[in-house]
Amino acid sequence: MNGKIVIKFERIDRLKKDFTQISNNVFYLLKGKATVYMVYCYLNHRYNTNMNFAFPSISTIQQDLGIGSNKTVVTAIELLEQKKLIKVIRQKTSSNKNAVNKYIVYFPVAINALTKEEEQLAPDEFIEVIAL
Repeated sequence: MNGKIVIKFERIDRLKKDFTQISNNVFYLLKGKATVYMVYCYLNHRYNTNMNFAFPSISTIQQDLGIGSNKTVVTAIELLEQKKLIKVIRQKTSSNKNAVNKYIVYFPVAINALTKEEEQLAPDEFIEVIAL
């Protein structure tokens, strides 16, 4: 194949596997923040459902997404935390060095789309009014 990737395109209604689902509400929360959106999508893609978190390193995120600097990735992660789209679990190794972060990824739910009963059952972290 000479190092080239052959890609076949199909209509979206034929998706079966190998795709990452992103809430439509994320478009509005991250409007104008293309790099932040890329990092959010990447963390969704790398999310380990058995362990309930994603754990790529900052440099892995940078390399895989083609982002120029670590600072850009860190800034994107900070904004995702502020928007409550992720929670970062930071830990130290036994030698007191930083371990690879763990990322719990959340998706925004439009509160006005929930019934009263669903609203009472929803965890607190999903119930937050955000003005767009």
